Amino acid sequence: MAPPKINVFVSSIHGLGLPPTVVLPIDRDATGDDLWEHISQRMPIDFSQRRYILSTHANTTIARSSKLTEYIATESDEILSLRLWSPLCGGKGGFGSQLRAAGGRMSKKKRGQGEENGSSRNLDGRRIRTVNEAKGLAEYLAVKPEMEKREREKRRERLEQIVEMAERRTEEIKHGGKGRIDEKWLEDKTEANERTRSAVFAAMQEGTYKDSLLGTSHGSQSSNQPQSHSENEGSDDAVSSSGSGSPAAETIEKAATPSSSSASKAPEKLKTFFGFDEDDEFMSSDDE
Repeated sequence: MAPPKINVFVSSIHGLGLPPTVVLPIDRDATGDDLWEHISQRMPIDFSQRRYILSTHANTTIARSSKLTEYIATESDEILSLRLWSPLCGGKGGFGSQLRAAGGRMSKKKRGQGEENGSSRNLDGRRIRTVNEAKGLAEYLAVKPEMEKREREKRRERLEQIVEMAERRTEEIKHGGKGRIDEKWLEDKTEANERTRSAVFAAMQEGTYKDSLLGTSHGSQSSNQPQSHSENEGSDDAVSSSGSGSPAAETIEKAATPSSSSASKAPEKLKTFFGFDEDDEFMSSDDE
């Protein structure tokens, strides 16, 4: 025969100053409303201000109109364990929710099976990540000589291309190309330099040029005046020694007299050329 009463164990809410679990003896024929009435008498909670829910540990909500015997496993059971809780308003969640969301995003990344189980250990006690790294290193060491050989071949091919381009450039310059030097232009340039040099020497020897720097050179004028006077005196002595009695001598003397007087009045200026030496090259190709 089933007992007339049921002992209901209700897990209370923390922070109310109540024991973690409250035992309520209630009739077997009681409903959910009767249970809520007993809870309101035993717990100082205002159920009108907030929503509270009674449920089993299997998350089955106790309806107010249903009988408590419906939530008992067998008719002979005398104990019913319930949990009193209050739902919270929804939101973005706290720090734990953010961590779970970040973990979900990380788990969605495409990774190999070896990376997922990298922290696991094999039968020898070594981590799978370490074993995979050792295998990868061994494979790299096996193919490293071949990689170095290919790298050397690529470097040699690049050097050969550079040498070939340099030789092709040299051939273009020699046999006609974009970088070829015009031989006719070189000949014309050399010939023009020679003609200019010959013309300058001829003008200097004939004395037909005019020195524009002579007027600014005071030292050259003072040095030339005594030389002109000495030349005039030498010519007078030569005329007098040739004989004063001959008519030719008289004629020469008369002809020389105006020249000497004019020389004394205005001595002839000796033309000089500054800044030129016969040993120097004039407008040579080396200076250019």
